[in-house]
Amino acid sequence: MILTALKELAEAEGLLADPDYEPKSVSRVVELAPDGRLLGVTDVRIPDAKGKARPVTLSVPKTFKRAGIAPPPYFLYDNAKFAFGVDTDSSGVFIRSDDRLAAFRSLVDKAANETQDPGLRAMAGFLKQQQARTDREVALPDDFEPTDWFVFRMHGDDGFVHNRPEVKAWWEKQRAQTEEPDAFCLVTGSACVAAETHDPVKNIPNAPGQGVALVVCKSPTDAFDSYGLRGGKKAPVSREAAEAYTRALNRLLSPGYPDPKHSGQMLPPRSVRISADTAVLFWTANPAHPFGDDFLSSLSDPTPEVVGRMLSAPRTGERLYRDDEITRFHALTLSGGQGRATVRDWYTTSVEEMVQRVGKWFADLELAFPFESPPHPAIGALLRSVVLEGKQDNIAPNLAAQVFQAVIRDTPLPLTLLHAALRRCKAEGVVGKDRRTGKPDWRRSHLRMQVVKAVLQRWNRAPTRFSEIRPMLDETNAQPAYLLGRLFAVLEGLQAAAQPNINATIGDRYYGAASTAPVTAFPRLIGLSRHHLGKLRRDKPGAAVNLDRAMSAVLGHFPAQRFPSVFSMEEQGLFAIGYYHQRQALYTKHTKNEEASETTI
Repeated sequence: MILTALKELAEAEGLLADPDYEPKSVSRVVELAPDGRLLGVTDVRIPDAKGKARPVTLSVPKTFKRAGIAPPPYFLYDNAKFAFGVDTDSSGVFIRSDDRLAAFRSLVDKAANETQDPGLRAMAGFLKQQQARTDREVALPDDFEPTDWFVFRMHGDDGFVHNRPEVKAWWEKQRAQTEEPDAFCLVTGSACVAAETHDPVKNIPNAPGQGVALVVCKSPTDAFDSYGLRGGKKAPVSREAAEAYTRALNRLLSPGYPDPKHSGQMLPPRSVRISADTAVLFWTANPAHPFGDDFLSSLSDPTPEVVGRMLSAPRTGERLYRDDEITRFHALTLSGGQGRATVRDWYTTSVEEMVQRVGKWFADLELAFPFESPPHPAIGALLRSVVLEGKQDNIAPNLAAQVFQAVIRDTPLPLTLLHAALRRCKAEGVVGKDRRTGKPDWRRSHLRMQVVKAVLQRWNRAPTRFSEIRPMLDETNAQPAYLLGRLFAVLEGLQAAAQPNINATIGDRYYGAASTAPVTAFPRLIGLSRHHLGKLRRDKPGAAVNLDRAMSAVLGHFPAQRFPSVFSMEEQGLFAIGYYHQRQALYTKHTKNEEASETTI
């Protein structure tokens, strides 16, 4: 099913318009005279946003994964080791690579002799001269880099040698299969010659730079063979289907894949990296469907406009797109590691259903922010908010994939996510401080509280354990954990007003105990509050009245019984939400009072 959907994507986007060619990075063009003389080497790289020269992407003859001490050459496209017979050692000194230049020249000579194409003859003449030179490195430009990739062009031609009609026909003939079918393709169902190797897939997080195969047919021992089937026959896929699905994967994972239907344009991104080792790939059966762009934004940069549209879908039942009930949506989660690719998840549904689920996800995250321009709740940002130092590398293995699964399936989020968020709350405080400025970091803290709210919302749906959690302060919520979270915020605000320059607040000293074992902390904290209120009545009587009322309003909802002995993990999350809501309300009220005072003055 996965490979079939990928093959259909490759066909829909025209990725197989020329199966014998593929897009590759090209750094320079070797300009040749018809007799093979070197006329120059043109740098075709373009600067990126930071001014660094980057290769362009051009269509070149199909390559393959090569390894070993004597790798074969590519056809008319290669690095300096093959195209110029020049290599560099670890200190950057030029050395000769005779065997690789000879292999590259042998393939070009064969094609030139069989086609008599002028462009190939020019290349053959150049390689003959280059092979005889003792100063091969002179042919390279002064700013040559070992990572450069070269193609060739004959003087007077607009295109490259590998795009000349006779050359393309010869290359197609070389790649044609002549064997009789010996299996049935699992993707198409047709008789085929089973591919022994599948092309590597690049840009999978934490995978080798040269790429890894999604399907591995070769086995090091007979232990992996079964029923007398070996190699590609164990999971038969035709070469055409294998090249189609790998090309689709490379297109999805590429940050800028050239559009084969529109020269000079790029296909829109269709993947998001959500952790150090995990990426989400997604697409619609109709590649032009606008939901693809909206889903990308929902994952990577959910702007208020996109969030608003997605929220309206489950609330109003209106359809945002035409044909969304019949258009299929696919999502594939991949991870890399130890030289292989791992499929973490595969899911397919209709666009209509996915719109509803994305809307529910944003509804679960909905939480009031005390300032303008709240942080965008991208999945990566939410995950980073619950790990040490906010680093992507600190996200626990599998957690990112489990969270994404819950989003697209509308299922409960993993409790490990709640545990990670609460651990950060205890270590940094519900409203932590910016490591650089030392000021409250409301944006990171807001994202973390959105995580806590979303986990509780989803676990509460079936069966219902808590009442629905609202985006802002809920003064009707009488659940003990929520009330005690509010009370803790009021007590902390009372201490801050009475002792503004204190080094360690009750939040720093008591949050962990108050949120896990309230009975051990709150009796002492309420006793301390009497002293803080007494001091505040003398210095700031108005603030004392307001905070005393806030504390009474919270305690008025609390049942006349002893404080709870211990809170479960879900109750700890509810405590954090209550604390965040109340602290946000106190902060907003304080800001409005300051603005009113300034206006009066």
